[in-house]
Amino acid sequence: MDTKTEATRVNASPKKGRTIWWALFALSIVAIIISGIQLTKRIGQYYQEVDHPLFAYMQVASTDFTFANRDLTLEEMLDDEGNPIIEVGFGDERLRLDVVYPPKHALPTLFDRQREWFGMFFFADRSGMTLTEFQQRIATDEIRPRLAIVTRTPHGIDPVKEPRFDSIGRDENITTGEMERDRYRFDFYEFKRDGTIEHEIKRFPESAKSFMRRRVNADLKGEPEPQRADDEIHEYTWQYGAALKVTNRPPGITLEKQALLNAGWTLPVAAAGFLLGIVAFFFAIAPARVTEESVS
Repeated sequence: MDTKTEATRVNASPKKGRTIWWALFALSIVAIIISGIQLTKRIGQYYQEVDHPLFAYMQVASTDFTFANRDLTLEEMLDDEGNPIIEVGFGDERLRLDVVYPPKHALPTLFDRQREWFGMFFFADRSGMTLTEFQQRIATDEIRPRLAIVTRTPHGIDPVKEPRFDSIGRDENITTGEMERDRYRFDFYEFKRDGTIEHEIKRFPESAKSFMRRRVNADLKGEPEPQRADDEIHEYTWQYGAALKVTNRPPGITLEKQALLNAGWTLPVAAAGFLLGIVAFFFAIAPARVTEESVS
């Protein structure tokens, strides 16, 4: 074989390889652009077709004010057994809340001391409004905000007298429940304008990964398909947003009511194009391989 021909073949091989990698890189860019545009359109279409409420929350800063023409007060005290509680007065109604996390530091306000598990918020639906429009409607009483207290009780700490969750007990878990955040118990107390207090107990929704794992296990065992618990907090409700306000590390989203469910083929194609583009780019700019033939 001619030495000149062999050298030409060796020099041409890297150029051909680079051409292929650059072509793959260009293909990946095209795939990312097309899938990205379609993904944006699908997400936009999802939000146009699905009317989710959007709640705004305003942290209460006072422990003594008027709501619905009734005096509302909050006071930290000890019960007859010496346990710390928060007593809430709303007109003629009285509410006693057991302190889940006794404060370790003498912070200036009740809300600062108890914010790890306790929150009090004005809230209202601001769907279809800018923040400025929402504030103007609040100021003119066109929108009448609601008022609620939310408390968070981790798994293993259940101070209430009649727990709703039979599986939650002090003897099972003495930790603060950081390992089972989807078993947080939330108590919602909404102050109605008729002078009553509406109490509701819920738990944070099970994560999508955990729920899918239970469904797969049930399918393998031939058991009925498991369903979500009736007392889970539903996403896009005012309770969901309020619960997040007193949760430092919320569980994962459920994925059942998310815009990405409408993505279809666009999301995997965009992801695959991104990975292919990275690989192709680095192979295309990689230095030529040194061989014995090229050296000689």
